[in-house]
Amino acid sequence: MGKNKAVTIMLSMIVAIGLIGAAGYFGFQYFSPKTEASEPTAEELDKLMVETEEITTNLADQSYIKIKFKIQADSKDAKTELEKRLFQVNNLIIYEISNKKTNELSGQKGLVSLENTLKTEINKVMKDGKVVRVYTTHKIVQ
Repeated sequence: MGKNKAVTIMLSMIVAIGLIGAAGYFGFQYFSPKTEASEPTAEELDKLMVETEEITTNLADQSYIKIKFKIQADSKDAKTELEKRLFQVNNLIIYEISNKKTNELSGQKGLVSLENTLKTEINKVMKDGKVVRVYTTHKIVQ
């Protein structure tokens, strides 16, 4: 009889621990802060992208550059606005690039810096949304 009582107590404890663990897991899932949405699919991303024309301009050190960008908006309304403001975007790109020297645009650090600067400057003129990211899709410096 002592053996059966010990088995019953042990099984009761295992069931109780399992229930407490399950309750903790579901409580954590329910009350934990939600993470950001996963990356958009290629189709969703394509619906938010605006491509600039190829821009050719002089650099500060008398070199010249041919460059092209794809700009990701945060919504369809922002994309529409971005398309309407493309002339302003091109103007901002030319202003930013014409102040750069060849060595400032070489390598990954130079491109990331330019893309981040353009994102910040474009967001200053946006009203109905914002730019999520600027991608360099073509670049030739000579």
